[in-house]
Amino acid sequence: MAFLQLKSLIKSFGPVRVVQEFNLDVARGEFVSLLGPSGCGKTTVLRMVAGFESPTSGQIIIDGADVTGLRPSQRNVGLVFQSYALFPNLTVAGNIAFGLKVARKPSDEIATRVKDMLKLIGLPDLGERYPFELSGGQQQRVALARALAVRPRVLLLDEPLSALDAKIRVSLRDQIRDIQRELGITTIFVTHDQEEALSISDRVVVMNKGRADQIGTPHEIYNKPKTEFVANFVGTLNAFTAVVTHAAKGTIKVNDTAITVPHLREMQLTNGAQVKLGLRPEALHVGKQPAPATNLPATVEDVHFLGSVIRLRVRLGDEVMSIDTFNRSTEKPPVIGGKTTISLNPTDLILIQ
Repeated sequence: MAFLQLKSLIKSFGPVRVVQEFNLDVARGEFVSLLGPSGCGKTTVLRMVAGFESPTSGQIIIDGADVTGLRPSQRNVGLVFQSYALFPNLTVAGNIAFGLKVARKPSDEIATRVKDMLKLIGLPDLGERYPFELSGGQQQRVALARALAVRPRVLLLDEPLSALDAKIRVSLRDQIRDIQRELGITTIFVTHDQEEALSISDRVVVMNKGRADQIGTPHEIYNKPKTEFVANFVGTLNAFTAVVTHAAKGTIKVNDTAITVPHLREMQLTNGAQVKLGLRPEALHVGKQPAPATNLPATVEDVHFLGSVIRLRVRLGDEVMSIDTFNRSTEKPPVIGGKTTISLNPTDLILIQ
């Protein structure tokens, strides 16, 4: 049985329904990210779990108990905000101890818990500092420690890294994941950053217009998107249209080139039908490859040097596609306007529905 269950959640603000029939089961100790653009409903779902918003209908169950009608203070969940929300008049230790004092824990237990939390977040000697004396990354770690100090059943993270610069974000997200694993706490993480979601999650929920378009592991979400929205929102995608020339064999035609795609045989397509296909930039290769690869003539339209990766934009007939290739110091990148051959493996083609 799932530790956290969200059953048919609906949330409306007046005539506007921002969350629609949202269902999610989260296992004990699982790290799940809600990923989507602004306005998709992900923060509203988080706030309903926290108790700051009441669902129009549906249920929220934690460890077998229905908490839908309970106040936030009765749910025992920890919440970390995007804006840190530390008390400026309290020290780091005072901020971490705040929830414990509200819960009327004994002073010796509070002191021990605060010490443990400071050690856990890597700030053992900064307990007497005030928030303004800390960096953004340090403040967010204190906010995390404050949420964890009360030993919540569920940890909720509302875009906690979005106010930080890129390098600190990467470091802190890894620390958050390490702490979550060490404590084994069930966690819901809200973000609009696909790299964050894919890199630290056990599962990802891609949200679109208040619905869960797809729920799956990062590998499934990226490599096997089930909807056009997921395919385009998660990662970079080359999308193009092909014509089915032999449905029984799974053969399509792209710019007068026939390609047999084995997994299209199961899609019950008809000859002459148009299908939308997608291909990740790293699935394309520069240069001829042996069968079963398909080789296509192309012209280089642009070259972007991104450090470890070189991104090419190439034209294949009427289609323009992006290709990611590793930077190798001994090889010069293709030149703009140059003719080349692009190869792809048909099994890497994604059918966009």
